[in-house]
Amino acid sequence: MRVRTAALLFGLVVAGMALSGGAFAMSRQGGTPPPPESSQTPQPPPPGPAPAQGRPGATFPSKSGPPSIAQAYPMDYRSIVDRLAADPNNPALLNELGNYLANHGRLQSAIVQYVKALKIQKDLGIVWNNLGVAYTALGKNVEGEWAYRRALDVNPAYALAYYNLGANFDQRGDYDEALTYYQRAIELDPTLLDVRVNPQIATNRHVAEILVKSYLDRGGSVVLPVQSMYPAKPRRQPQP
Repeated sequence: MRVRTAALLFGLVVAGMALSGGAFAMSRQGGTPPPPESSQTPQPPPPGPAPAQGRPGATFPSKSGPPSIAQAYPMDYRSIVDRLAADPNNPALLNELGNYLANHGRLQSAIVQYVKALKIQKDLGIVWNNLGVAYTALGKNVEGEWAYRRALDVNPAYALAYYNLGANFDQRGDYDEALTYYQRAIELDPTLLDVRVNPQIATNRHVAEILVKSYLDRGGSVVLPVQSMYPAKPRRQPQP
């Protein structure tokens, strides 16, 4: 069951990048496989003060900045490593390497890369979220919660971080807290109910309860629906 949960959580890394403007898409085509898992447990960045909120976008301390989408591909293991050799302090590339390692089951090694990126730049909500995914998949729920909350310090409207925080509490058996964060996530971003965006939703047993609670909290009626005799108002057709 834990292996299955970990596999589902990895899908959230990719979803987080798509939903929150992550740097690049990932590819598994070609490239050398990642190295064996390290036995050392990496240490997270020091807690320190929370990053300042409302900072307009992340800056990348590299000579040329993050590459454009066209320049980013391919993002297989070998190309990521080669680019890091030329630009070792690029947090976007370190995040990509972490994602690649996580998707190949190298969780400890992935955490090392996420921590490196955050030591360079702490206000990267996507990387904090990805770090939380890796910790939670390892069963380190307290560390995972801490990482998700740091992601929310950076971006208080980060829907996926709320969802993953809910999954973290769900895994710990704290269903009331889980429902609270699931509900907040879906209210911020209803596309998280789409299995194509968030594969984990397919196995989330709380979906019906989340939707009902969200509806009632917004003042929804508990009366059974009635029906009008008038036809529905036609939708406006988009102009060609």
